[in-house]
Amino acid sequence: MSVTGMHEKDRLQLIALVEQRISELQKILSDSHPIAEKKQSQAGDAAANLDLTINAPVGEKILSEHKIELSQLTKNIAWLKTDEAGVCIRCGCDIPTGRLKAVLTTRQCVACASSND
Repeated sequence: MSVTGMHEKDRLQLIALVEQRISELQKILSDSHPIAEKKQSQAGDAAANLDLTINAPVGEKILSEHKIELSQLTKNIAWLKTDEAGVCIRCGCDIPTGRLKAVLTTRQCVACASSND
């Protein structure tokens, strides 16, 4: 166990899960194309062009959220490699490993995360 009570095995599993999600997000973001480029590739198809125009804000919102998640995960990798890993940044209590695995971007226990609302 580390100083925080997190088993090294759990820490390594969490790091692997976060790295896997980072890799997935990087692939999604690298495969995305700007709306103008998509419209140009479908210039002859009015229906496809209209569909792109209608769905563009949703697609841009999703990409924006992926970028935010990627940033949070990158910070969590660094955090998971410290003695503070698994300790709530607000109250200092241990965060259950199950929560850390379920919400890879979290650095707060359930009580503190709930009180943020």
